[in-house]
Amino acid sequence: MTLRARTGMSTAIKSLRSLANERGSDRNFIYLLMLARKYDLEPIALHDALVKASRNKKSTCGPISIESRELEEHSFSFMFSQNDRAVAQTAVSKYSLARLREVPPELTRLLRDQRARDRHPIANDSGKEGRIADLRIGLKHVNLRAKVIDKSQVRAVQSRDGTPLAVCSATLSDGTGEIRLPLWNHQIESIAKNDIVVIREASVGHFRGQMQLSVPRRTGSISIVHSAGRIVP
Repeated sequence: MTLRARTGMSTAIKSLRSLANERGSDRNFIYLLMLARKYDLEPIALHDALVKASRNKKSTCGPISIESRELEEHSFSFMFSQNDRAVAQTAVSKYSLARLREVPPELTRLLRDQRARDRHPIANDSGKEGRIADLRIGLKHVNLRAKVIDKSQVRAVQSRDGTPLAVCSATLSDGTGEIRLPLWNHQIESIAKNDIVVIREASVGHFRGQMQLSVPRRTGSISIVHSAGRIVP
């Protein structure tokens, strides 16, 4: 699928393109989400318009006109136009098309909140503690209080320059949702399962299609406020 480049590509488009490059990802599905984001279309509305085009050869969705032709039993080729000018074309399987009906929550938030991010820098500069349910990819300066409900085994990995590193993943919950937090080297032993922790100055990214927190070594911090039945000063 070819999308015309736009100056100042949005955070959503960058994140979706990154997802499309991950091994095992459904690229057709991701590209449809990119198209929905670029033209401010609801995924379910795009789904319905594509289904209509697959049956009637033509349909519209927002500012976009859609034409289709069947390639095989389980796939279609769609041409997207705006003001009689072709803007994109892609082959889509019926499986990828059906996924537009139930977009994962983290991607739904990414699409829904991008317009606000385009108008204002994404940040939580108030210093207040947020909720996991309100997090979205691209958010920075996140402050959060949560419980460590799980902690994975430690793995040995290498940085891009070949430096050996140790990493594990903690799963945090605050009652409104869950999110992963990678722990590197000395961070690994700093918290344990069932600890209550406060995260400061984190950012929200994604890894293999899932949101995760990142705590910068220089500006962020992880503090324990309750551990093993005792209050930590």
